[in-house]
Amino acid sequence: MATQGIVGAWFAKADQNTGQIIAGSDGLDTTGVYFADGHINASAEGLTQVQFANLTGTVTPGYANNKQKRASKGTAYPTAQTTFLDLEFNAQQQMLGMESDGKGGYTPSDVLKPVYALFKTQTLDKQHDIYYALTNCHVTTGNKTLGTNNQNEVDSNDELTFNSKSPIVDGMFKGQAYKVYSTIDQKFSFDDMMTEVFPGYKKPTSASGSGTTTGQ
Repeated sequence: MATQGIVGAWFAKADQNTGQIIAGSDGLDTTGVYFADGHINASAEGLTQVQFANLTGTVTPGYANNKQKRASKGTAYPTAQTTFLDLEFNAQQQMLGMESDGKGGYTPSDVLKPVYALFKTQTLDKQHDIYYALTNCHVTTGNKTLGTNNQNEVDSNDELTFNSKSPIVDGMFKGQAYKVYSTIDQKFSFDDMMTEVFPGYKKPTSASGSGTTTGQ
């Protein structure tokens, strides 16, 4: 189905052993789930592009008697190449698995830090929402080009790639690396989706967290 726009995205760090989201001071948000839209020091926060790749596993044909008689399909491990108009600094460092020295400095870690990601778009008529969830991602960043301001401001947007793997939690997504949800299905529940995508998620009260359910 054709879609239009990027409405929002949610992220959470996960415990690499249990798969449960990490909340509080060690997490991306006090609730554990971080809605990327206008946090402190990132007033223009949000996504400008998400490019998914490898949503289907590689199909390998099998031949006999000069004919293709069989085909096998590998498991899909999608990637999401994202561009942010802006992303809060501390959240970005945590998603990348960078380690703080406690003095304002961050260095790469040798250990992959799992991250859950959920991206929201809409149908062309804007009547229904569609969500793409990737589990057990390690997040990488590519090149960073800085340019001088001239008559115009020269910005350098944040580019991150989410690389999915098999779920940490047994049975999650039926063992697959991603799942698609839509409000087109009458049985869709936003809270049920959040609970599945972010194991250990608890719906926040209106006064807690940083707007986890914003953009629902």
